Parts: sequence; C-alpha cells; structure tokens
Amino acid sequence: MNQPVTRLFASVATFAVALSAQAHPGHDLLDASAGHLFTSADHLAVLALAGAALWFGARSVQDRLPRRVLQGVGVLAMAVAGLVWGLRA
Repeated sequence: MNQPVTRLFASVATFAVALSAQAHPGHDLLDASAGHLFTSADHLAVLALAGAALWFGARSVQDRLPRRVLQGVGVLAMAVAGLVWGLRA
C-alpha cells in the first residue's frame, strides 16, 4: 500500500474512533434502549457522519463491487439518519 493511502486510512480510523466515543457520552451502549439510540440527536449525527465517511471513503476502493457496497451502506446510513430525524421533529 502506498504512503498517502495508508495515511488516509489511519486518519479515517482515528475519526471513526472519535465519532464512536462521542456517540455515548453519558451511558454505556447496553444501558440505553433501542428507542433512545434512534431518537438521540447525538446518535443520529454519528450515524449520518459515519455514513458520509463510508460513502466518501469508498472512492479509494479500486474494485467495483466493494466500492458500490460501501457507497450503498453509506447512503443508506445517511438516509436512515435523515428519515429518523424527520420523524422525530
């Protein structure tokens, strides 16, 4: 793997760890109900940002099928976050 791609993946991994740490600032993951996980603005923001990271990060994948899967999962995550955000308003 070349140096810029390795740095990119290291940056994305660090960003993902920071996002997941922020997603649960006041409780353990297993202490919250499923309803809370889908209605909390913090959790929805993390879901949307993780989806955007997957969609954007998929651009660096060379093979077509894995790239399309990552893009699809990223778009789906952003769509679910947007849908749930709209339902809670």
